Amino acid sequence: MKRMLTVLALVIIASGCQWVQPPAPLVGDPVSVSPEPPPAVKSGSRSLEHRFTEGSSDSADAVKTAVLWSEKYERLLETNNELRERNMRLFEENTRLKKETEELGGRLSRAQKELDEANEFLQKMHLELNQWKSDVLGFREELRQAQAAQLQALGKILRILGAEPVSAGGSSQSP
Repeated sequence: MKRMLTVLALVIIASGCQWVQPPAPLVGDPVSVSPEPPPAVKSGSRSLEHRFTEGSSDSADAVKTAVLWSEKYERLLETNNELRERNMRLFEENTRLKKETEELGGRLSRAQKELDEANEFLQKMHLELNQWKSDVLGFREELRQAQAAQLQALGKILRILGAEPVSAGGSSQSP
């Protein structure tokens, strides 16, 4: 039904109804007037001979033109609907992606903050480790002296208890 109305409207438009054109402005470019008379129309012109007989072929052409315009209108209408649907899908996808981007931006800022805190913590631990290393290495000689003193004290205690001294040569004899 809609198509028939469209075809009917196009037939009416093509068969003689014309859109009203707005009047041309009164002020325009100056026209040069020449002293020559306008050219005369040739009496044997082919367009003049058939100017009243072409009316029947014009109506057939008008119907064909109306049908062509109707088909073109339907194709463009379908294309328009497809483009609107695509636009809506893209708009929804854009909205979804914007929301997802905002969520990911929040997660990124939180992760960046945690990373900065972890980096600070690691730097502090590195400083403490270096301090501990210097403390341990600095007291290494003192530790050796303390251990040597402990060994001497243990050796004296063992001699007092009656232990036999071990020879430094490393040869041991069994009794």
